[in-house]
Amino acid sequence: MTAIAAALALLVAAPPIEAPPPDTSRLQGMRPLARMTMSDALAELDRQNPSLEEARSRAKAALGVVRQVTSPLLPTLQVGGGYFHNNASVIITAPMDGGVRQVYIQPLDAWQASAGLRVPLVVPEAWFQVSAARDQALAAAEASDATRLTLRMALVQAAWTAWAGDEIVAASERAVVSARSQAESAKRTLRAGTGTPLAILQAETSATRRESDLLAARSERSRARIAVGVLLGRPDPVEIEMPPSQPAGSYDIDALSREATEARPELRAQAAVVRSYEKQKSAALWRIAPQISASGGAQGQTVPFPTGDQGGWRVSVDLTWTLYDGGYRYGKADQADAQASEARASETGVRLQILQEVQNAARDVEVARQRLALARQERDTASSAAASARRGFGEGVTSSLDVLSANDMLYMSEIGVAQASARLGGSIAALDRAVGRSP
Repeated sequence: MTAIAAALALLVAAPPIEAPPPDTSRLQGMRPLARMTMSDALAELDRQNPSLEEARSRAKAALGVVRQVTSPLLPTLQVGGGYFHNNASVIITAPMDGGVRQVYIQPLDAWQASAGLRVPLVVPEAWFQVSAARDQALAAAEASDATRLTLRMALVQAAWTAWAGDEIVAASERAVVSARSQAESAKRTLRAGTGTPLAILQAETSATRRESDLLAARSERSRARIAVGVLLGRPDPVEIEMPPSQPAGSYDIDALSREATEARPELRAQAAVVRSYEKQKSAALWRIAPQISASGGAQGQTVPFPTGDQGGWRVSVDLTWTLYDGGYRYGKADQADAQASEARASETGVRLQILQEVQNAARDVEVARQRLALARQERDTASSAAASARRGFGEGVTSSLDVLSANDMLYMSEIGVAQASARLGGSIAALDRAVGRSP
């Protein structure tokens, strides 16, 4: 018996082989799969996504700047104290109330304490600086909201990719079983004397190819699940239960564009940046305005002052007026004016980009919807063709190669349906993001 004949004899006698399970014996420390609903996943994303936490921290830092800039408008209180010793003392006697007393011009040593309070009354420059800092903080908060919307869209799209991985794995498993079944059919026809050894080899080759596809599909599904977990701020793979995608019957681009210009936080952030620079320009020009403040202080020491008292106090109203600062305020105003012009141009660019995103996203949803319908139609046709080919092979009308070709078309069409479904779900998420909606 030749080697080929011996191999064919083994193939004919071999029992059916099911889809092989994944071999993870050489992978140590693989984390278990976590399952959750989309609402739970979005809540966890808000709690612990690292990128979102960074954006929120930047917003908090901007609020800290507001607190710093506000300080020139608030009262300041200072206290102090100490001990001093002079190298010599100067004491004179002076008449007072019909007698004489010692007046300490320079005591030899003494303990002293003091307190001072300053209350700003008119500080025009600081008023505009505080308002500008608040607008910057508002822009940072709006940027944080924009980051949140982007990450939510990314999570939904990643979850759809993982869902498509599940569907592709299931299709691959069915393809393996189908290929193995065809190999068994080829063996039966050979035993009956109506088949050929080549048909068995072709079926076994197809089954091996499908097993390889199954391994790759399982690997890609694992990658997608891990990517979902990373978005949630956790190292373990995550599977999210995906609700069926439900696109609207039709989309009004003008209405969606109006909604986007009102809802997108990026536009509000840019508008706040423009206002901030405009107020910084005003703050620079108001540097020439006088500043008025009220001050008060109290002090005391163990040795009496020349007045004869050991304590005293003082109040004043202070005026500070910088008549010329070397042109600093003009340079600062020109800088802020240029920055405001740049921010306005950026705002226009962001607005145009948002309108473009809305149109592209709406078109992508419609294209994805049509492609999904075509993919399902192709799958139904391929399923009928595969069933017909299998029946024909059993009746001796079609060849084994025809069955394998039909099975391949069915397998690819099932993958196409899974990918088209995920593409539609991701397109709907992108449209929600473009309009400014949260999933």
